[in-house]
Amino acid sequence: MSNKKVNLDLRVKRTLHLIRDAFLSLMDKKGFDHITVRDITECAEINRATFYLHYQDKHDLLQKIVDEMMHEFLTAFQLPPNFDATGFIKDTNTPPDSFIRQFEHIVAHSQFYRVMLGSNGLPGLSHRMENIIRDSLYQRSIIAQPNDSQVTMPRDIIVRYVTSAHLGIIMYWLENDMQYSPKYMATQLIRLHEHGSTYFVKGHT
Repeated sequence: MSNKKVNLDLRVKRTLHLIRDAFLSLMDKKGFDHITVRDITECAEINRATFYLHYQDKHDLLQKIVDEMMHEFLTAFQLPPNFDATGFIKDTNTPPDSFIRQFEHIVAHSQFYRVMLGSNGLPGLSHRMENIIRDSLYQRSIIAQPNDSQVTMPRDIIVRYVTSAHLGIIMYWLENDMQYSPKYMATQLIRLHEHGSTYFVKGHT
């Protein structure tokens, strides 16, 4: 690849970052309905022609940002090919790599999640995240125990409960400035998946 091509790619990436950072900043302050393309270009310090080279309008920008983030969120949580269920949980002090990756992804894109899940954010985002988590956990439950007759209650109920807890922990972490590391959060999450409400029992070890 020529130096000219590399420099062009870097300039495009820098421009896209400027646009997206400006957009998220404005979303946080004003909400989507009150943002204009002019607001975005002025905040990013680019001209309108540059914006329209990459996006049709602010709706296209929003969709592309969200779709990209949700694809990365899904990828981070996916199981590897030929997954072996016996290696999923070694012990409750060793969370699955996919749990850690999911928290690391959120750290890397914390501005996006804080804004989009905030008061001026995107109302449907948490639902999309919930669907991704639920589908992944359902797949894991099938791998762990494919026989429904061996499950203590309807699988859908268990998965829905665990999904709500999983997303709730992510939301708590964001709301509290991500004060714990991704590995720490992944460890607490797998403990809750394994033991649930027994952690409320005094003297539990």
